[in-house]
Amino acid sequence: MANNSISYTTPAQQIQKLKQQGLIIQDEDFAETQLRSCGYSNLIKSYREPYTFLQDGKKVYRSGVRFEQIYSLYLLDNSLRSSVMAAMLDLEEHIKEVTADVIASSFGVDPNNYLKFTNYRDKKKSNSKFSLKKILDKMQDALNSDKEPIHHYRTTYQLVPPWILFKSVYFSTITNFIDRLKPREQAALAMQLYNSAELKLSQDALRKLMVDTLFICQEYRNLVAHGGRTYNYICSSNLRAAEIFPKPISPASGFSQLLFLLSMLNYRRPFERLEKILQEEVDRHCKMFPGDVTYLGQVLNVNIVQQSIVFVSGKSKKYHHNPHCSGIMDAQEMIFEQAIERGYVPCKRCVEQ
Repeated sequence: MANNSISYTTPAQQIQKLKQQGLIIQDEDFAETQLRSCGYSNLIKSYREPYTFLQDGKKVYRSGVRFEQIYSLYLLDNSLRSSVMAAMLDLEEHIKEVTADVIASSFGVDPNNYLKFTNYRDKKKSNSKFSLKKILDKMQDALNSDKEPIHHYRTTYQLVPPWILFKSVYFSTITNFIDRLKPREQAALAMQLYNSAELKLSQDALRKLMVDTLFICQEYRNLVAHGGRTYNYICSSNLRAAEIFPKPISPASGFSQLLFLLSMLNYRRPFERLEKILQEEVDRHCKMFPGDVTYLGQVLNVNIVQQSIVFVSGKSKKYHHNPHCSGIMDAQEMIFEQAIERGYVPCKRCVEQ
């Protein structure tokens, strides 16, 4: 029997429903614009969880929660999602280059040699599409494609070196390919990716750390590529912490775990990118909504230190917590106390009263 409990509603009707549930909406035009732009499910249903509770079997909002608060959390997550994708693309390029170096060093630059089945471990996998044979078949398909620069190398030099071939295969293929490397090649790759003396980890531990990190990064890449909620995501891929670290250590799950793993790589740019965006977005959101400090601190496992910074522009005497409030394009940071001394007053939209 069909479920007819889902029906179409306009943004105006959605706003009335939210108000009946106790959500404060002072600027209905702003709320309607964002609902039309982002979608009710993508904005409200995805980010209302920290702000609601069940009352007589129905969702209602906690006292004092504003529409702008949910929208700000949405913006925080959207920024993290975009930054994770950029960081993973950056890391993917680096991983492919280093892997190609190890493969060429061990097996040469001729694919007839470096794609030999016997060079790798044939491990049984629950997902058959990542069997060694399927992985090598995918690489062979890419090798025979008309994509550039593969086609150029194949027709000009009659071979395609690994650093050219690997550019045309998916991150998931490279990750599973690395998982099939024999211990010698895995160790050589791990030694390029990590500073073993600094981390004080054995060669075997480094290999496990590398493989687990890549599978976790791959999962995050797939998550953000499909628009998944990122800030409170708990990765299903396993980190063998007890087997890797000599001292008892339990890296936090979620986004904090991703940062922890990226921070140990020699290649620092993906970690630095994510750490910077996380700090900026958490600061921005918590300035506007200080009541979320505890929640975000626990979910992200970060120590949130609020800074008394506001944003001003030369076009008005209002100070803002959101540097892009009302379409501001030239916002400048200012110490809160200085803004008050200079006669700035709070913006009614983005400064919580």
